[in-house]
Amino acid sequence: MRVSFFGLAIPALWLSCLASASAAEPVDPGWTAVPIAESISLLEGYECNITVSAGDDGIVLVDTCGAGMADKLLAAAQRLTAKPLRFVINTHVHSDHTNGNVVLQKYAPVISHHTVRTRLAAGNPVRGDKPKPPEAWPVITFDDEVILYLNGEEIRLLHLPPGHTDGDVVVFFKKANVVSMGDVFISPAASFGDRHSGGTYLGLITALELVLPQIPADAKIIPGHGMVSTRADIERGLEVLKGMKAIVETAVRSGKTLEQLQAERPFDQWRDSVPEWSRSDKSLDGRVRDFYREIAPQPK
Repeated sequence: MRVSFFGLAIPALWLSCLASASAAEPVDPGWTAVPIAESISLLEGYECNITVSAGDDGIVLVDTCGAGMADKLLAAAQRLTAKPLRFVINTHVHSDHTNGNVVLQKYAPVISHHTVRTRLAAGNPVRGDKPKPPEAWPVITFDDEVILYLNGEEIRLLHLPPGHTDGDVVVFFKKANVVSMGDVFISPAASFGDRHSGGTYLGLITALELVLPQIPADAKIIPGHGMVSTRADIERGLEVLKGMKAIVETAVRSGKTLEQLQAERPFDQWRDSVPEWSRSDKSLDGRVRDFYREIAPQPK
């Protein structure tokens, strides 16, 4: 029996090419829909959490992830209902929550706190964010709160004091008992204050203290990133932030320099309470530095 080495080589060559192609073009993870309650679902993908209300009145999206994912995001939402996109909400200015605006606002208006529109228009040189085109700017803005009535839901948008940023909005879905937190809360516990976007750690503590009493004990919490959580998880995050604050206040009162405090590695005890991407020594040192800057008297 003759064996063709050519015939054996072709499958091997094909498999080699397929492996190379797979390495060059990673499989698109897409969006995964997770039912939460009533009309509310969570679309998970691309390290983004997108809260969706989908029903007879149409679709409401909370945040837009990145521009390259926006078309797929809309398609994923439209698999939940044949009704059109009605409104898009930005919880804050960061690009992983707003970069899809320019695509999605072709279909429905974007709503945000007014500072989000201002910051998108201006850009942020410190963060490396260029000014966004007018098509990406929210066309409906508000100061304190606004309520939408769609899909049998009372959808309450509440602006918080500057904390994570100065445009933080928490979205309450009253009937479903779901709260979409943006990055004011990031699973597993403690978010951060972005001073380059108008946020502070002390302000984040104040914001959480304000919003917590308004969240039902049994509410389902959708964080800006991470797993669906509970009110108890937010409480834990607040306690972590207060613990960090207390350590720095004590150090400042005792006259310790920032360098002395960082050398003690005081925040290592909370390494598992911050998002995975911010658990490095450098990131924890940055938290110490930012708390210290906010608490220590600054030279005039």
